[in-house]
Amino acid sequence: MTEYNINSQWTLLERAKRSADGKRVLPIIDVMDKFGVEGFMQDVPYMPANQGLKHRIIRTASRPASTRRSFYQGVGSTITTTQVIYEPVVLFEQRSEIDEDELDTIENGDEARRQEDELHIRGLVEDFAYAIFRDARTSGSEYIDGFGQRLGSLSYPGFTTTTLPYVWNNGGSSNLCSMYIVEWGPRACHALYPSGNAVKGGMFGIIARNKDRESIGDTDGRAKRFYAYVTQFKKWAGLAVHDDFKFTRIANIDADETSAYAFNENLVIKAIAHGKFNIGASRVYVNPYIYAQMCIKAKDKNNIILSYENVFGKHVPTIWGIPIRKMDETILQYDESAIAE
Repeated sequence: MTEYNINSQWTLLERAKRSADGKRVLPIIDVMDKFGVEGFMQDVPYMPANQGLKHRIIRTASRPASTRRSFYQGVGSTITTTQVIYEPVVLFEQRSEIDEDELDTIENGDEARRQEDELHIRGLVEDFAYAIFRDARTSGSEYIDGFGQRLGSLSYPGFTTTTLPYVWNNGGSSNLCSMYIVEWGPRACHALYPSGNAVKGGMFGIIARNKDRESIGDTDGRAKRFYAYVTQFKKWAGLAVHDDFKFTRIANIDADETSAYAFNENLVIKAIAHGKFNIGASRVYVNPYIYAQMCIKAKDKNNIILSYENVFGKHVPTIWGIPIRKMDETILQYDESAIAE
């Protein structure tokens, strides 16, 4: 059993050029690639869970109050109260099975297999990105709580509910989207993997193992069998949020830019002002509808809040200096139900 080095899994043509026998295989053009996933994966830091398949976080719930005293007056005992949170780590897995004769009868079967494996890896990281935003632990023990689940009801300063974490209301009632502001880091938000380097994986935390040939049952009741080349893909992952001031959501944004409830940059200013974001470690995540609305506003030279800056080695829109990531609308929906109190 061997492990693939997948550090170049995203460069199909380069791998074809370096193939051992020099024979090329036509690349598979992945027209189902989802916006923003590769960039998102580069944003997310990974930390080992401190208790195997769960991560224990202890954070303050209250600080002790001081006593104002005069001479010969006593001081009562004080204590800091804490809150303990457990974040789970779950397993994402895929398995590629390709009939051995399909590969053995083409000139460069190894390259064809690598291309197939590439698509599995892309699907795996897209599933992980989806989970980070849209998973809910209530779906089962194999799920995590994503940002959407954690930020599921309206609460912000000036509203009837002001408990953390804050979810801001853009006011829309149909064709709704959300945007997220997230700070990444060891004391903010980060992904998890089980303790031990063996399960950390390679690029993007993916373990890709070549299982060589295995006997596989066909679709006819699995009574008949054939041999296939098998590759196993694993990704252990969880989401830890240490500080509720380090992430927020602006919900109920109308996808129609002509609506009175389209993207409102004033809410972003409020959300950042009431958070504790390290600008350099933060990202704004939006779907293509909100991204287009933001870019339209950014083209106005008088707009000092939205601008284009050189980030990630290219010109990208930012808001208050925070880079904006465009995510696929299958990950950040354009037809959400209205978020209520």
